[in-house]
Amino acid sequence: MNKIKKNSNISNVSRIVALVLASASFLTACSAKAAKTEADNKSADGAESVQKIIVGTGNGYEPYCYLDENGKLAGYEYEVLKEVDKLLPQYEFEYQTSDFTNVLISLDAGKIDIAAHQYEYNDERNEKYLFGTEPYTTYVTYLVVPADNNEITSLDDLAGKTIYTGGKGSNSTYIIEHYNEEHPDNKIAIENAESLTSEEFVQGLLSGKWDAAIATKRDVAKHNNAYGSEAIKIVGDPVQSSSTNYLFAKGNTELQQAVDGAIKELKANGKLSEISIAQLGGDFTENE
Repeated sequence: MNKIKKNSNISNVSRIVALVLASASFLTACSAKAAKTEADNKSADGAESVQKIIVGTGNGYEPYCYLDENGKLAGYEYEVLKEVDKLLPQYEFEYQTSDFTNVLISLDAGKIDIAAHQYEYNDERNEKYLFGTEPYTTYVTYLVVPADNNEITSLDDLAGKTIYTGGKGSNSTYIIEHYNEEHPDNKIAIENAESLTSEEFVQGLLSGKWDAAIATKRDVAKHNNAYGSEAIKIVGDPVQSSSTNYLFAKGNTELQQAVDGAIKELKANGKLSEISIAQLGGDFTENE
């Protein structure tokens, strides 16, 4: 009887030791998991990790978004986004450049997180994308014609004629397409082309390749300056008075709100105006 009782005591002690060891192992595993989770949220130097954000922008729309003589991204869009990135330590911006049309194709495909190419609001875009609510450039567009043309002053004067509207999918193209829908007997032919030089833009008008174009006052001044004469001019009332916003995928409200907050801060501290003056030759951040 004593022998059996002794063995029973040994068995109970073994079970207790096993339970203690199992509990210690469980606590160690939990601690390791917590440490790994904390490590995953930190970079190698111990700082909180940041989320990589891919920004899609243009490569040939000077002075807004283009590649300089060294093949590096330059222009107003890039300078603004660098300041936005500085104000958002939780994100790290990387840039992907392409032509105007392919920027939104990349957003559709989920290859980029922000589309930045002087995008104006229209209903079609609003159905597909999440617009930022804090505009960062005014964008007032006019009809542009050769300096000696006094016949064209409005869209109604372009029936049966051709207008240059920029890249396919641009807001100017959208405006003329809707004008044609509303004026089926007064349609205007649309010419699209991307990344034109100032000389190509001016020569397109002077040669009669197209009868008019749509552009901002600042772009017309840039083209005339590059061409070396007042070869083209603005006519009539604005075709559209709008502003530009960044575009995001539907539902990406956290990123959209963060970027909007940064743009608002850049307006308040005067940095956005400073960038506009340096890159565009004037303050085009509020009213033109």
